[in-house]
Amino acid sequence: MRQRRGHIKGGTFATVIRAYLSSPKFDALAKSTRVGYRYLLGLAEQPETLGAYPVDVIRPALVQAFLDGLADRPAQQRNAQTALKAVEKWAIVRDLLPYPITTGTEAPGGTGGYGPWDDEQVELAERTLKPYLARVITLGANTGQRGSDLVKMRWSDIEEYEGRPGINVTQKKTGLVIWVPFTQELIKAIATWERRPTFILLKEDDTPWTREQLSDHWLRARDTKPALAPLKEAGLVLHGLRATAVVRLRRSGATTGQIASMVGMSEVMVNRYCRKSVQRENALAAVHYLDTRTKPERPKPDIEKTKA
Repeated sequence: MRQRRGHIKGGTFATVIRAYLSSPKFDALAKSTRVGYRYLLGLAEQPETLGAYPVDVIRPALVQAFLDGLADRPAQQRNAQTALKAVEKWAIVRDLLPYPITTGTEAPGGTGGYGPWDDEQVELAERTLKPYLARVITLGANTGQRGSDLVKMRWSDIEEYEGRPGINVTQKKTGLVIWVPFTQELIKAIATWERRPTFILLKEDDTPWTREQLSDHWLRARDTKPALAPLKEAGLVLHGLRATAVVRLRRSGATTGQIASMVGMSEVMVNRYCRKSVQRENALAAVHYLDTRTKPERPKPDIEKTKA
């Protein structure tokens, strides 16, 4: 479902979406929410999905068909339903929709949070993207910080403590002030990056990023580069790199408290991101324990030799 913007026919659901995106209600949402809604509603407004249907024709069955098309991307499916419900709620009281269009629709989605990228997916993105965008992936996967904090990181924020370089971060969302030590992988990578007197991450034209631009550039690259098709199919978003950093730390043996301190998140969220990794580790430990407790089968006696 490639997004295309252009002239739309009046009286269609696409006009309702455009009106919502231009409304003060939409503008009042958090920046990260606006980025996500704009992308998903951009998919919904396409003529081949929901956009071409007249407002007196569109109904829950059609919306469900659209959501079913996102079944391979659980997080996007759930978020798309949420975005469409927001449009519905706003439009009905303004007589832009004659009746609810999401009633009864289902979007099982994920189990919460943004899924982590695995190491192969990180390596594919780093190898495929241009350096200015590949650095975003490397920095995110090794520090576990949100995009809104990645774009603010300056070279002058780097500080060494007990022989280990790290970066001072004041998290925009929480206001939490932390020092994030660099992993060996990041130390090796960042040594090859050109140092400017401003931000660590810069766009291709050497100007600073905004959080919205960072997401938009990633989604555009993910959805248009054939080599990144596996990442598109997985529905990977930049925020998932936060989970990647957490899972890597967990697998290396760091405790929940240590991970929470390094990345700057609650222990509840750390456990949420690590739930799959922890389950597999516990399951593997259980089967190893079983192997040690199982007695080896005794060889059966050779009856012929016994008779002899």
